[in-house]
Amino acid sequence: MPQLHHDSLNLYEMFYEVRKALSETSAGFWSDLEIYNKLNQAQLHIVVKSKCLKKTVTVTTVASTQEYDLKDNSFSDIIDISEDGVYFKVNGTTYKPLKFRSKKQLSKENPGWQGVSAGVPQYYYWDKTSKTIGLYPKPNSSNAGAYLFVTGNHKPKILIAGTASSGSTATLVMPAGSATLPYPSTTNDYYNGLNVEIYSGTGAGQSAEITDYVASSRTISAVFSTAPDSTSIFGLTPEVDSSAHYLMPLYALWKLWGKGGSRTMLGNSYKQEYYQGLSEFIGEFIEDNDEELIKTSYR
Repeated sequence: MPQLHHDSLNLYEMFYEVRKALSETSAGFWSDLEIYNKLNQAQLHIVVKSKCLKKTVTVTTVASTQEYDLKDNSFSDIIDISEDGVYFKVNGTTYKPLKFRSKKQLSKENPGWQGVSAGVPQYYYWDKTSKTIGLYPKPNSSNAGAYLFVTGNHKPKILIAGTASSGSTATLVMPAGSATLPYPSTTNDYYNGLNVEIYSGTGAGQSAEITDYVASSRTISAVFSTAPDSTSIFGLTPEVDSSAHYLMPLYALWKLWGKGGSRTMLGNSYKQEYYQGLSEFIGEFIEDNDEELIKTSYR
C-alpha cells in the first residue's frame, strides 16, 4: 500500500498517486472527476474532524438588531464557532468576551429576553444550521458599529488541477472544465492565498502563491520564473497542514475502491490506514458508527 509521507502534495500529484494505486492510469471504471471529487471530500473531512482552519470576521452591529447572518458577513464557509469564541468591543473601546447561551438557556434564565431593551451585549447564541449569530441584550446606539468579532472554524476551498490553457510569468489560465474535469470557481478571488504548483510540462517544479483570481477568464495571478503554457500540468495545494496531505489519497482510495462493491476489503484497508493517520494528525479519538471523532489535540 503506498505511503505518501513527503510534504506539500498538490492536487494533481495526489490524483496521479490515486490512479497508480487503482492500477488505472487513464479514466475507465473511475472517471477523473470522481477522483478529484473524492480528494476534495477528503480535505473537507480532515478539516471538519480536526477543525484546523480558523479565521476571524468582523460583523457590524446595528442598534436594536438582535441577529446577524454570517453568510452576509464573509463567513458563509463557517463550520462552527471556535474555542476562541466571540468578542465585542463595548462602546467601541473595550474588548469583552461574550458568553455562549442557547436560546433555551436564555429563555429559562431570562424570560422574555427577546423583548429586553437594547444595551451592552453580554451573551451570544448560535444557530449552526442557518449560520446566524444572535446577541443578548441587543446592542444600543453606543454599540452599533464594527464591534462584533467572530472566530470560527471554516471549510477549505475546493481545489482544482489540470492542464493550463495558457500562461505567462505572471498568470496561469485554468482549463474551462467539462463533464469529466472540475469546473473552476465562478467567484472572483476564490483561490487567493492558495499555492499553485506546476507538476509537469513547461515550468515543472515551480510553486507560487495565488494573489488574484478573475473568474470570467479563469485566470490566476502568480509569479513564475518560467512562464507556464498549454503543456503545463498544475495542481493547487491544500490549505491543511502538509503533514496531513498524504491522508487525502488514502481517503479517496477508501471511497473509490468501494464503488460497485467490487473491492470492499481493500477499501476498508485504506480506511484503517486513513484513520490511523488522522488520529496522529488530530490526537487521540474515538471512531464510532457515524465516524465522529473526539478531538483532544491538534498539531
